[in-house]
Amino acid sequence: MLKVRSVFSIFLMVATVLHGFAQTADADELIAFKPPSDNFVSIYLQTYKGLPRFGVVDSYKNQSANAQANPRSNVARPVRGGGRNPEQLKKNNMVNKGKINFSLLISLKYLKPFMRDLDKDRLIIFNDRLTEQQSNSAYLQRFLLNQVVPNLCVDAACKNANGGKNEFEKQRNYKTFVDSYLEPLLEWSQDVFKNDVLIGYHVSTLNIGRNYDFDKKGYWVSHYLALNDIFPFKQGGLKRVVFEPVKPYENQLLKKMSLGKNINFFLPMDEQTAERLKKKGINRLYLVKKIKLQHSDKRMDVPTDPINFNYSHEKSDVEIYTDEALANHFRTLSLNNLILKN
Repeated sequence: MLKVRSVFSIFLMVATVLHGFAQTADADELIAFKPPSDNFVSIYLQTYKGLPRFGVVDSYKNQSANAQANPRSNVARPVRGGGRNPEQLKKNNMVNKGKINFSLLISLKYLKPFMRDLDKDRLIIFNDRLTEQQSNSAYLQRFLLNQVVPNLCVDAACKNANGGKNEFEKQRNYKTFVDSYLEPLLEWSQDVFKNDVLIGYHVSTLNIGRNYDFDKKGYWVSHYLALNDIFPFKQGGLKRVVFEPVKPYENQLLKKMSLGKNINFFLPMDEQTAERLKKKGINRLYLVKKIKLQHSDKRMDVPTDPINFNYSHEKSDVEIYTDEALANHFRTLSLNNLILKN
């Protein structure tokens, strides 16, 4: 059961260090991004080892933190039958909303320079005769009213920014939002991605269960190096996350990257373990790596341009788990000595 009170008490203790984050050590606990006032929602992200977890999240479905592992194979036995209870559904909904709202807050941060073009008094309708400033304003207004307001607002006047029975009421509601709520949201957005850098963990899946290599004893698996599942695709405009090598082994990985931006490497696994996984219906594993996510210096000319990020690996070791809750460790591999397919 999620202990929200506990999360917030921890938040108060570490806020000065983590710039607005609250965190716990458990894999299924959350980081809280506390809003500047009760007018806005709190944002929760899952963690791994106390840092934000991106990519594949724990959906709290058919998982058990107390799953028993076979001591010979170190493979967990997943829970069979049944779905999520109301508390698990609530947590899953909170996490999914948290990913969206975090993405919107990031968008607000990097769209702030374009707010100088925002018409704060009049709603603008798109047409082919708009100036660049008017076009920017129309895009920003649509972003604010259609995405930010319904997701981040709690206060009734804030949530009603896109409402109104007629065009006159809609204009007044919009102006109320701009006058009372926009600036606090923009200030809040500057509290995330301090110094344009964020350290966290990325989780991806490794599909197995077929094409076992009996000669080499294991599976050939693919891992994508373009992490475009960090931010929800349609929330807050397009965001790109590009692999930017820093260390020698990362440059080697880049050289081996295919046109699909993935690398193919060999995952050793003895026949007995592979058969047990197949019998238990486990056809995917979860790869976890620590990354440094950094906003790139690529200029945005208009607010519709993608927001670009780079990432590199903070550690060469990657952890592999048999469950999305990351409770059952399977193996540790190193990125600097993977067996890569030629």
